[in-house]
Amino acid sequence: MEDDANTAARRSALGVGNKPSRADITIRVHRQSGSGPVVVASDSYIASRGRGRSKRRVHLAADLLVQTLDGVANPIVVTGTSYGTVKAFVRKLCDIGIPFIVHVRPNSEVQLVDGSVARVVDLINKAEWPSDSVVEAGEVCYSTARLAEVRLPDRSIGLLFGAQAGGIDGVHRGTVVAVSSIHVDLDRLVRAALEARLVRPRTRRERRSETRSPGHLKGRSASLTARANLVIAGRQDQNLPTRPHDQELLGVLADVEHLNVMELFAGAGGMGLGFLLAGSERSYRLVHSAEVNPIYCATLARNHAHIREALGEGSVPVEARPTDLRTPEAVRQAGQAAKGVGDLHVLIGGPPCQGFSMANRNSWSASNPNNKLAGVFFDYVERLKPRVFLMENVQGMLWTPRPGAEASVVDALEQRTRRAGYTVFPKLLDAAWYGVPQHRTRFFLLGIHDDLGYGPDDFGEWGPFPAPTHGPSLSPFVTVGQAFGDLPEVGNGAKLSDLAYNEPDEEQAAAFLRFCRDGATKGRILDHVTSRHADYVIERYRRIPQGGNWRDIEDQLTNYADVSRTHSNIYRRLRWDEPSITIGHYRKSMLVHPTQDRGLSLREAARLQSFPDWFRFVGTSDGRPGGLVHKQQQLANAVCPLVTRAVADFLLRL
Repeated sequence: MEDDANTAARRSALGVGNKPSRADITIRVHRQSGSGPVVVASDSYIASRGRGRSKRRVHLAADLLVQTLDGVANPIVVTGTSYGTVKAFVRKLCDIGIPFIVHVRPNSEVQLVDGSVARVVDLINKAEWPSDSVVEAGEVCYSTARLAEVRLPDRSIGLLFGAQAGGIDGVHRGTVVAVSSIHVDLDRLVRAALEARLVRPRTRRERRSETRSPGHLKGRSASLTARANLVIAGRQDQNLPTRPHDQELLGVLADVEHLNVMELFAGAGGMGLGFLLAGSERSYRLVHSAEVNPIYCATLARNHAHIREALGEGSVPVEARPTDLRTPEAVRQAGQAAKGVGDLHVLIGGPPCQGFSMANRNSWSASNPNNKLAGVFFDYVERLKPRVFLMENVQGMLWTPRPGAEASVVDALEQRTRRAGYTVFPKLLDAAWYGVPQHRTRFFLLGIHDDLGYGPDDFGEWGPFPAPTHGPSLSPFVTVGQAFGDLPEVGNGAKLSDLAYNEPDEEQAAAFLRFCRDGATKGRILDHVTSRHADYVIERYRRIPQGGNWRDIEDQLTNYADVSRTHSNIYRRLRWDEPSITIGHYRKSMLVHPTQDRGLSLREAARLQSFPDWFRFVGTSDGRPGGLVHKQQQLANAVCPLVTRAVADFLLRL
């Protein structure tokens, strides 16, 4: 069952806002068939603000079910909404005697079999989510869990269960919770609940398509699969392409010796660094780099000086001053830089992503000020008209709704850039695919101007992105052990920033270590420094095995108000024989060295992000403003240079 009673529709029906008033809301009953859901009954009710609106919905939905299911053997009703309060609707279904699966809001309360009342959100946070319990639906992978047995209105026992998109912990837009009166395999229950959830957007798309021209291009980002769970990511990696694209590229940029790149929201410069590392006979020039944070700008200036010495004058901007990209002056500077080189080939940027981050799920709204900077990036796309643009962000951007619209923020951005004359390609890329010793999945939106002559189907299913070089059936992933192989042991709170390298034992690590050490001070490792943790924290570290986390020391976490709500990456000790988990703010997350009882050093974390050893983060080592904490934050927010180098190498072939 589904209806069109979303918030926007109800506002329209009640005459709220600027849209014409509509008098009724329609409920539809679908029968699931092999070819998809088919509407078998529908009826409407008058929208109102009165107290009786929920009762009308409940009775109308129940009457539709009774009429539709008359004579149907063994029916099961699955709904994506409660049609009134969950309690009233479930009571009505129990009275009728129809087996059901009904979606429940995470902020609801349920009665457990022992008579106590529990909040659904608390049950979600306390549940065990087995890593091998995964269901695929609508091209999205979900982790699943049994949350609790609950007492239904007819005193029978039902099951409350949940699913999480991408295996992402906590409550967010990808969380699905439902109560079932039937007791069958959890996978079957989850699939049924997810199918009901997909019916409404599917029917809305069909209704919208009836009023749009055949040439209308819809966004494709909704089909991208989240990779927050390593088990899910491992399954997806079984289908990675093992060879480059079969399609012939046109080579329209082949005559250009140096492609001009402009970097906005540069951060510490990882995205631009990847482009500067790309190519051999042909390469890129960074003509303008804009960033608002003064500390990040100091990091840019320091490393640009090193790059200028290696690649020559004109390879990077002369200055890196703090620039607020929302101001007219920033627009003027960018326009002047583009005009100065004559042809801006590539515009790149990673707008601040805290508002889209999985770690900030409560801010998943495009009205969040942090989330509006993505729109600023596309203001520059429209103004500067580069041949190609590349935007990087976190996976959460795919889930973020656009206020007052059914489309997500990403879909809206895709439509906007298509109107500006670009063919747009969304993609999720895992850094480990390109030789980075870290599983770090990020969202990339690549746009190619129509003047280059490419269409949406010219690059095959994988799109205009480089084929992975590492993974199943490819070169093995680069591991933490290989990345750390030549680094000397240091202790808790180590502050000696100039140490000698060890020689690595494994030949397999040679390629990555050669990349890290190329161009660095010969024989000397810099920034191999660590934060100092209290003795009780170090004692906790000692008890955690490789691959373990806070659950191995749960009895010691007395300073946590509710340890069951702790993120799984807290006190995570990395494994020596596999890539690292995603580095967030690794000091706060307390990522632990695989064999030494301490947190990661700045250089270790930089290597896990694929920054070469010559790259320095500006600041002091004593924790003062601009110190180690600020260096760690710059590093955690950075784009992996090896990923953007791979993309940049591919773009040279366009």
